[in-house]
Amino acid sequence: MKIVALTKQEFDNFAYKHKYSTYYQTSSYAETSRYDGLNTFYIGFVENNQLVGVTLFLHKNIYLYYKYAYAPRGFLIDYTNPNLVKNVTRGLINLLKKQHYAFIKIDPPIICSEKNKHGDTIYISNTINDILGILKSNGYIHKGFNKHFETYKPRLNAFVNLHDDIKKLYSNVDKKTKDKIQESIESGLEITIDNNGNIDELYKFIGAKNKKRRKRYYQGMYNNFSRNNAMDIFFVDINTEKYLTNMKRLYDLEAVKNDNLANLVQDMSIVGTERQRIVDEKMESDKNLNYYKNELVYATNLSRKYPDYLRVGSAFTIKHNNGVDLIIDGYLKEYLKFNPRYVLIWELIKKYKTEGFMYINLNGVIGDFSKEDLGKYEILNDAKLSFNSSVIEYIGEFDLVLNERIYQKFKTSIEKK
Repeated sequence: MKIVALTKQEFDNFAYKHKYSTYYQTSSYAETSRYDGLNTFYIGFVENNQLVGVTLFLHKNIYLYYKYAYAPRGFLIDYTNPNLVKNVTRGLINLLKKQHYAFIKIDPPIICSEKNKHGDTIYISNTINDILGILKSNGYIHKGFNKHFETYKPRLNAFVNLHDDIKKLYSNVDKKTKDKIQESIESGLEITIDNNGNIDELYKFIGAKNKKRRKRYYQGMYNNFSRNNAMDIFFVDINTEKYLTNMKRLYDLEAVKNDNLANLVQDMSIVGTERQRIVDEKMESDKNLNYYKNELVYATNLSRKYPDYLRVGSAFTIKHNNGVDLIIDGYLKEYLKFNPRYVLIWELIKKYKTEGFMYINLNGVIGDFSKEDLGKYEILNDAKLSFNSSVIEYIGEFDLVLNERIYQKFKTSIEKK
C-alpha cells in the first residue's frame, strides 16, 4: 500500500464516482472548511499501481503541536475488504503518527438500517456487523449507536425519495401536513430562490443555529459550491397583501355560512338529529368565524407594518450527484405559526423532482419516535418525517487513536465545555 498526495482534481475525479460519495468529500467542502479555521489535505491509497481509495482530511491543532485528522463522512474505500481496511489503517498510522497527529476520526455513510416514518425497520444491512468487526479489529473505537446529535454529523437522516411522480409524492404526505401547507399558502407564505448569493440575508435567519460558525463560513460555502451551480439559497416570505386578501375572503365566506346556520337554528320545524347536526355546525362555524376575525386583525396590522412582504426564514441546499442535501434552515420564532418549514420542504420536493434529482436528504432527525422520547425535537422530526420520509441510520463515528495521552487530554477538554 502506498499513500500518495493528490491534487484537488485527482481527488474529485475519484471521489465523485465512489459508492460513498457525499458533498463532504469534495474539494469544494475542503475549501469551505478553511473558513472554519481548518487545514486540509487530499491523499490516495494505491495498490498494484491502482488508486483504490481516497480521502479528504480536515485537521487542526488541539494541544501544543499535536493535531487531529478528521475525514468527514469517512474514507472513500471498500469497508467490506478486510485487507484494504488493514492496509489503509497501517499506512495512515505510519504517516500521521510521525506528523504528531493524536487521532483520526471517521463517520462513513455506511447504512445500518432504514426505518419508515413511524420508526419501524424496513431494511437491515447484512454486512454491517462484518464492517464493524473489521474496523474494530484495526483499532477503531466505535462511538456507539447514538440516537441524538452527540456526534460530529447526525447519525440518522431523513430522506425523501423522489422516484414517484409529483401527484404520488403529494398523496404520500400526511394529511395534517397537507392542511398545514394549505393554511400557510392561504396565509401568504411564499418561497423565493435567491440568485444573487445574498449571504447577509441568509445569515440573519440561520446564524443563531450554530453560533460558533461565522457568516464568512457560509460565504465561503457559496463561493465554492456556486462555481458548479451546486448551491441554492431560499427565502421564506409572507406576502402580506395576499395574506390580508385571503383572510378577508375566508372571513366573509364563513360569515355568510354562519348567518345561514343561525337562520336554520331559528327554524323550529327542524327537529331531532338534523337539528342537532345544524347546532353542531353552528358551534363549529362560530369557532371558525372567531379564528378568521383574529387572523384578519393580525393580517391587517402586519400589512400596515410590512406593505409588500415580511421575510421570516431562509435555507440553503447543496446538490451532489443525483441527490440534494438540505444543509440548514432557520426561521423567526414569532412566525412559526405559519409552519414555514413544511412549506419549504414541499417546495424543495417539487423543485428537485422537476429537475430530475432522485432524493432529498432533509438532514438529521432523532432516533426516538414516541412523543414522550422526542421532547423538544418533536416538531423537527414531525416536519421532516411527515413527507413519507425514510430514516437512514448510518454506522456512526469512530476514532483511531495514535497518541493515547493527548487523545484523553482532548476528550477531557471537550467534556468540560
